[in-house]
Amino acid sequence: MTAIDLRQAFLQLPVFEQASLLDDLIIHSCDATWEARLANEMEDRVDAVERGEMALHPASDVLTELRSRLRE
Repeated sequence: MTAIDLRQAFLQLPVFEQASLLDDLIIHSCDATWEARLANEMEDRVDAVERGEMALHPASDVLTELRSRLRE
């Protein structure tokens, strides 16, 4: 199937389906971009935790801290 065929098939879809497909494409493109950007940083953080240079905090503690900051 060529790009022209895909375009024609896309244009024949109802507008709601076109919008849904475009939304999925944008979201997945953004997700892939962020994953590519953050992959090295996340690997570095995992390595730091494994070496004992960085500590993990339970999510509940982090949320409690954030809530207390919002109240201030």
